[in-house]
Amino acid sequence: MSNFTPGSGLPSGLGGAFDLSGLVNRANQQAAARSTPAAVGSGATEPASTQGQSTSGQPASGQVSDLVVPNLVLDITPAGLAKFVKLSERVPVLIEFHTNRSEGSLALSKKLAAEVQARGGAVLLLRIDGDAGGQLLQAFNVQGLPSVNALLLGQPVPMFNGDQESDVIRQVLDKLLQLAAENGITQSVTVDANTQLPAEPAMPPRHQAAYEALEAEDYAGAVAQFEAALNESPADAIAATGLSQASLLLRTDKLDFEKVLSTPTEALADVLQKAD
Repeated sequence: MSNFTPGSGLPSGLGGAFDLSGLVNRANQQAAARSTPAAVGSGATEPASTQGQSTSGQPASGQVSDLVVPNLVLDITPAGLAKFVKLSERVPVLIEFHTNRSEGSLALSKKLAAEVQARGGAVLLLRIDGDAGGQLLQAFNVQGLPSVNALLLGQPVPMFNGDQESDVIRQVLDKLLQLAAENGITQSVTVDANTQLPAEPAMPPRHQAAYEALEAEDYAGAVAQFEAALNESPADAIAATGLSQASLLLRTDKLDFEKVLSTPTEALADVLQKAD
């Protein structure tokens, strides 16, 4: 079932929205600190037809503000989302938090990509590894993976969690486009494979090592890297969130969930394991 609930009384009819202005501010600060930014290529699940014209340069803020992208389906990092906030004022931006640990997530990715490609630029799909989502998952109030949200006028709107049938995805996208139109978001993006997106901010070495460990399912290694990052910078909120997630994955790795849930609770350890 969809969590899509437009028109709940918030400004411009956006329901369940959160302010993402902090993302833009961080992106601007990181972009200003970079002296020699390099173009970042895109990853896409399916090729798209080439149309439109290539861009020449990007805004100094590191934002994507024009309507030309290298693909309608882009794989980005959590930090890379910041540069698409401005674009969501003109085009609906769909965000898929996926995980390679779920076959349902892989199936959902294919169906989402097909629906987005079929709409010819009316909506842009960004794919983010949810296992490395950190604070971004909290900003979007993600309860589980996979999770699909949208970005309209710089604010996230919840869509649905878990794999869905194609007809459900189609109906949800129709509602998203309807809500976008009601808020004056009616433009479309065009595709030029030669387009270069603004460079993503450099990730701290310990964060990078931790996320690589998560990708390799080396949860103990990820915990060690996040702990080291916190020892170096106790106020590192991203490392704190990452440590919590990596620790949970480490505790539940190879756990027989059905057995745990069906076992009588006799000690504190049983309660904690069931909570995990």
